[in-house]
Amino acid sequence: MHLPVPAANQSTKLLLVDDEPRMLSSLQHLLSHRHFDIDTASSGAEALACLSSTRYDLILLDLSLEDMDGQHVIDFINTHRIETDVIVVSGNMRIDAAIGALRGGAHDFLRKPFSQHDLFKTIDHVLTQRRLRQTNRDIAYQLELSERTYRYMVDASPDLIYMVEPEGRFTFVNDRACQMLGYDRRELIGKHYSILVHEEDFARARYAFNERRSGDRASRDVELRMTLRPDATRADNPGETSLIVSLNAVGMHQDQVEQGAPRYIGTYGIARDITARKQAEAVILHQAYHDVLTNLPNRLLFRDRLGQAILQSRRNGTELAAMFIDLDRFKQVNDTLGHDKGDELLLQVTARLKSCLRKGDTLARQGGDEFTVVLPDLHSRDDARLVAGKFLECLNMPFDLGGNEVVISASIGIAVFPHDGDTIDTLMRRADVAMYYIKGQGKNGQAFYVDTME
Repeated sequence: MHLPVPAANQSTKLLLVDDEPRMLSSLQHLLSHRHFDIDTASSGAEALACLSSTRYDLILLDLSLEDMDGQHVIDFINTHRIETDVIVVSGNMRIDAAIGALRGGAHDFLRKPFSQHDLFKTIDHVLTQRRLRQTNRDIAYQLELSERTYRYMVDASPDLIYMVEPEGRFTFVNDRACQMLGYDRRELIGKHYSILVHEEDFARARYAFNERRSGDRASRDVELRMTLRPDATRADNPGETSLIVSLNAVGMHQDQVEQGAPRYIGTYGIARDITARKQAEAVILHQAYHDVLTNLPNRLLFRDRLGQAILQSRRNGTELAAMFIDLDRFKQVNDTLGHDKGDELLLQVTARLKSCLRKGDTLARQGGDEFTVVLPDLHSRDDARLVAGKFLECLNMPFDLGGNEVVISASIGIAVFPHDGDTIDTLMRRADVAMYYIKGQGKNGQAFYVDTME
């Protein structure tokens, strides 16, 4: 049996146990002025019945009862773990009786006859001690609850939470480390943080894991790569051996007894797995600058590449060529065989054009059946003529579109930097003019821009 301790706003409940009716009545009358809630028992059996059904804060117990010794009542309280305090009242003058009662579990002892002052003083002392014990239990419970809650939140966190001592060895790692990196937390305690960091990111990791600052000056959102345990793999990407984290770190300091700055005792940090976010950003960035069908650079990326090539040619004093390629008879393929076959033709055209280019050249799709090319670092205009010839030759070969043999050609216009223009827009406009010149001459050919084409 374990009856709960009363709340602070409840009145104090007393049980008076004495087999002398006059003493029991006198005690009840005396204590009623203190606004206690009082029950009485005139025998040991009656006291046990009361203790079995009611919770009491304090019991005034006569040791010498007719039906049983008061110590049996104390033993009953101890056996059933009843949360109450006992003041033993006895006319027995022997000191061993008091010692025996206190050893048995009583909290204080009053020897009959006693004064009203002694009675109230003893009761107040016992109740004060009881309230202090309850306050301490409440504080201990709150601390334990707070610690359990904190540990649950730390271990259930989706982020890796860690602490390292000044030399960089882990003193704490939450369970998330196992899920993120494949390590058991016990494998990391005492190990240097460098075992988790990708070798190319050591410099940034050293900056974050050795963070000594606190407040707004502490490290925020430091991105670095962490390596997985050698035999571990990511469930979402089995081929990956590392992940990208965003790391926040703050220095931990201990106030010194002597005057002086607080002593640095380590770093506390949180690492969040942002691999999926970075991959999604990379996909979005790629899609923003590449053609969806052919995966070639789109108009935006092509202009950037052409701008970089112009800057490089200015520095090196070299030429570059910008080409505009328009496929002949592509509309007939779309109208005759459908858009799916048209898309397949564009993919095959892309593969053939790429096979004719150097590593540093750029092939882009402007849209529809139009392509553009940048050829940087030309030795002469003949280099551009040679590449355009390869384009025409490979495109004149038949294409197989699911059993349908298709033959097309291309019209190619070429503008050369710096002779035909020294800006992106000028070069592309004049390459376009040259391409339309070939269209007007019967298609399936190449031409360099000349002023007379305007």
